[in-house]
Amino acid sequence: MKERFNGILKKVYVVLRKLIADVSVRYILYAALTVFFAEVLHTGFLSGITYFFRHPVAFVSAVLTVCFTYCISLLFKKRVGTFILIELCWIGVAVANCILLSYRINPLSAVDFKIIFSVFSIIGIYLSPLQIVLVITAILLGIALVVFLMIRLPSEKINYKNAVIRIVFTGVLTFGMFFFGAFGYTDSMNGLNLPEVYREYGFTYSFSLSFIDRGISRPDDYSRVDIDSIISNNEETETGKPDTSDTDAPSSLNTETDSVNGEPAEKKNVNIIFVQLESFFDPAQIIGLHTSENAIPNFTWLRENYPSGALTVPVAGAGTVNTEFEVLCGLPISVFGLGEYPYETYVKSNPCEAFPYYLKNDGYTSHAIHNHTGTFYNRYTVMQNFGFDTFTPIEYMKNADKNILGWAIDEALTDEIMGAIESTEGSDFVYAISVQAHGKYPGVPGEYGNIDVFGDFNEDILNGIDYYVNQIYYTDRFVGELISRLNSLEEDTVAVFFGDHQPSLDITPEQLNCGSVYTTEYVIWNNIDLDVKKEDKYSYELSSYVLNILNIPGGVITKLHTTGNESPSFEDFRTLAYDILFGERYAYGGDFPYTVPEMKFGWSNISIKNAFIKNGVLYVFGDNFTESSKILTDGKRRDTFYVSDELLISPNIEEATNITVSQTAENGFVFGEITAEVQKHTKVDFEINITEDD
Repeated sequence: MKERFNGILKKVYVVLRKLIADVSVRYILYAALTVFFAEVLHTGFLSGITYFFRHPVAFVSAVLTVCFTYCISLLFKKRVGTFILIELCWIGVAVANCILLSYRINPLSAVDFKIIFSVFSIIGIYLSPLQIVLVITAILLGIALVVFLMIRLPSEKINYKNAVIRIVFTGVLTFGMFFFGAFGYTDSMNGLNLPEVYREYGFTYSFSLSFIDRGISRPDDYSRVDIDSIISNNEETETGKPDTSDTDAPSSLNTETDSVNGEPAEKKNVNIIFVQLESFFDPAQIIGLHTSENAIPNFTWLRENYPSGALTVPVAGAGTVNTEFEVLCGLPISVFGLGEYPYETYVKSNPCEAFPYYLKNDGYTSHAIHNHTGTFYNRYTVMQNFGFDTFTPIEYMKNADKNILGWAIDEALTDEIMGAIESTEGSDFVYAISVQAHGKYPGVPGEYGNIDVFGDFNEDILNGIDYYVNQIYYTDRFVGELISRLNSLEEDTVAVFFGDHQPSLDITPEQLNCGSVYTTEYVIWNNIDLDVKKEDKYSYELSSYVLNILNIPGGVITKLHTTGNESPSFEDFRTLAYDILFGERYAYGGDFPYTVPEMKFGWSNISIKNAFIKNGVLYVFGDNFTESSKILTDGKRRDTFYVSDELLISPNIEEATNITVSQTAENGFVFGEITAEVQKHTKVDFEINITEDD
């Protein structure tokens, strides 16, 4: 019996040796270890151990994905060196995700690679100089190791036929498993946000899925009949006009008839302002946190005296533009692919039905305003595709001072919002996006403001809360100043203030009174006596809700929100979104029904009044210059010193024929430029001394 047992063991040993000798089997084993390592870094050792048993399809799909990338090394003579390079990439991704989760809630996904160049300008906020040096050193060491191995390791003869067969076979298995997994997981994923999907289905699987799960897949029952059925119970009445009988709009906004004599009433538009407040929520929601004073007294007063409610947003700690998309378009972000940012994948190059288009027929001018660079998340093209007439990023702002982390203060938005409204004769829609309270929140103590914070929290977390609370105090002060200015304007106005997401403070749902990290608040200030009850909303419902109470019809997305007594289903949203964005546009009758405007950067005009050279210094006089205004002479970029919004100077110039002033982002992107001739015989009786501190 013993000899027989030993014989069986020897046979098993021989079989295992033969299997392990096969490169594909070794790659599968290495891939399984890599997936396990990534899962341990993401959710912990126990989760890594149980991953296979919890979701075997996701685990196998992840292993096959890593194995497929390994198989690419079979096409190289330096196979082992190429394999090590690929393995280092996977380890680097897993480590990068671990680092990323230390200061935000959303894990690493495909979109992070699309915006990587935009992040360079703010990387100093998130990483210390030492950390940046360590990251660069690690990357250089990895490259050096690969180069060394490529040189020292022997070359192998390539069997191209065998390599291609293995790659194709592994690729078919991988995509087959992903298709099978996606088919099986679709329903369960619909109710989950990005961090929940990663925790449930594993890092490697979810990360890989974020690259291929893009856009909106064609619904199985997609047809003109299906689209008609979704929007058939629309607001049309027998008169063919919008049915507004159930709206809470005040009589002053009624566009049907005059309530006194039955004659048609003149339509009375109101200014509509949406202010998206960065990382804004009430610190009093944090259980056990105490502050020396109320950090948001203005918002608290608004909440108590005007229509307000809880706002459920799709992101936490980051992902501003996805809340922004939901508010402007009225579509839930969950209809798109896993971790997708429509600003990066769709709206940057395609027009999209949004709030500004609804107001065009009523003569509104729409303005987008943001006190951060206009290139971030492609807003410089996105806002045009949303139908905005002007977009004013920080490059067009005169007084955009920065806080201690380098984020622009929100106070600068007041003048920009008021200036945009006062620049037109008719009614305006303004969508302002603040940034001051943005992270990363310092984990070290500091003199962050006048409000003290107390509580039984980790010291690093409490220091971050200290900084955050004092930043939203200034954001709240901006809210109060804006309302004061709007009151003095004496124009009918509705202003919606809301938080885009909660701050990334490492606070769990159990530590919040609201019970969720996806809950902020909104309030609707107005001077037209809106009689609207308090209601909790999802961010994708907010714009349709405002349109409804103001008796403004909107578009097909608005119809979906306002039709019937029940909330639209996820499938209704997904089917309609597919139709108007990727499908045949049956809801529109075939063509996009709105005209994309010729959007202008900045609500005010930048101009050159005079330019001359004196003692080797070029003086440029004009209007509305900013710190992003840069001088070029005869096409050559020059050092530019911003003196005021009326004067720019550039030293070391003896001769020039034409000058250009361009509005330039830190990454070199030029939003616009103007050109003028240099005056040859201009007499001046002053001189400006230039120093490095100017």
